[in-house]
Amino acid sequence: MLRSLVGSEMCIRDSSCTGHGRRSAPHAERISFAPCDLSTGICGDAIQSFNLDPDADTEDPRAIWVDPWYYLFYYRFPVATGSKCVGEQCTVQLSRTVTPLVPGSWERIATLPWHRNGCCLVRPGGRSWCMWGEGPSPFPGLGISYTDDFGVGEFHPTTWKLGVDNSSSPISEDGMWLLPFGPEQEEIKLEAGTHMHELSSGAVVTFYAAATPGWVPNGNYTVGWLILDGEDPTRILQRSQQHLLVPTFDYETLCPGQPNCTYSGERHNVIFLSSATPMDGYQDRFRLFFGGGDGNVGTAVVQVTLN
Repeated sequence: MLRSLVGSEMCIRDSSCTGHGRRSAPHAERISFAPCDLSTGICGDAIQSFNLDPDADTEDPRAIWVDPWYYLFYYRFPVATGSKCVGEQCTVQLSRTVTPLVPGSWERIATLPWHRNGCCLVRPGGRSWCMWGEGPSPFPGLGISYTDDFGVGEFHPTTWKLGVDNSSSPISEDGMWLLPFGPEQEEIKLEAGTHMHELSSGAVVTFYAAATPGWVPNGNYTVGWLILDGEDPTRILQRSQQHLLVPTFDYETLCPGQPNCTYSGERHNVIFLSSATPMDGYQDRFRLFFGGGDGNVGTAVVQVTLN
């Protein structure tokens, strides 16, 4: 069971709390970094001079550390020159560096046909797993892949499974896609959200983005969660039946119907959760960072309670 402990506050994301890139031109976005305190959720200003990939429109970064490398998955358009990936969904770039705050040090590893995001469980020296995608368009739902070497950039899609106590998470007939619940359960769209993290029980938790009926103009973009088998992360042990975070504050809702809102953004009624980081000194507690209204950033704390 998951419960929210702390209400939302404003912050700017860093390498462990990443979301949309920052707009650097009328038709382009860039990725930057900012220092954040995970205990308080307070962040400093983004580094204005930093531009990870100045030749492209870049969004949705997901950074992760695999000693000694920092790896970064992010949306890139157009596809990088020399990419071996073929197809319209070849928009996720994987790069790495040992000096993340030096833009020119990032080395491109691979372009992946995932459309959006790479939300991973890293096991150095063993098999690692990444959840990705967006559905029901352009994919039916969320996919999951594994790799035995992040540095090579080869990821292999595989099938989802349902745990013995879970018959309520819809998956596609071929097992390749985790599907939205549907409008009757206030969930018509899914998008991969945060990296996966091991819990004290050995199971794994991750958070995903979800849209409610009426999205885009009238619905909410909100948050669901998954508990996966630690030994086999393709096996779904538990899935949220109600969304964890729902747009409430002005920087999330953008004050629909009200003039002179303090906050601005691209879409109202949005919480786009893109980072969950374990908090030092606590067991199964995570600092969350999320986009609010596609123009602001909020933070919260979540505690996972094991029954």
